[in-house]
Amino acid sequence: MSRRNPLSLIPTALHNPQLIRLIQKPVTGHMVFYLARQMSNIIPVAEDSSPAPTASGTVPPTPPRTPHKATFDQSLVPPGLMPLEEFIARLVQKSRVQVPTLLTTLVYLQRLQTKLPKMAKGLPCTRHRVFLATLIVAAKYLNDSSPKNMHWENFADIFDLAEINLMEKQLLFLLDYDLRFDEPEACRHFEPFMS
Repeated sequence: MSRRNPLSLIPTALHNPQLIRLIQKPVTGHMVFYLARQMSNIIPVAEDSSPAPTASGTVPPTPPRTPHKATFDQSLVPPGLMPLEEFIARLVQKSRVQVPTLLTTLVYLQRLQTKLPKMAKGLPCTRHRVFLATLIVAAKYLNDSSPKNMHWENFADIFDLAEINLMEKQLLFLLDYDLRFDEPEACRHFEPFMS
């Protein structure tokens, strides 16, 4: 009889062996870098001045910028916002998150990208907020015991509890509360790390 995988309770032989090896590895700097880069591709922010390339790989011409008054409250941007890669690394280190939870954020980020308006741009802290929300949701979905939001407040150290609760609710709403995914979907998103 085939040995059962303790996480899925189905025979291990039915799983992708590369996926099984990946989920047993520790989180690497390459994973953190990749997640930060994916966040930057999915969530443009107002400070980004470079337009995204089109499907043909060329950048469409843009008109000159029109001076205008800032339309958002600068007090909403946390002072001294750390780079996203550093923020993700800090969350990984403080929360001791494991590879499956960390990489599940890629599944949710890809789903979120399909729901966001193409021309939407966020505040400088939007990427931090979205990443934190996806990590919290992934941790709660995959783990029987995961940190409470008050602990995530301490791990992140730049958002208060009310903001974190709101981020989580908003993300769940945008994802239609559907957090399910199957092994083939996970393998598609985790592919850069499965060699």
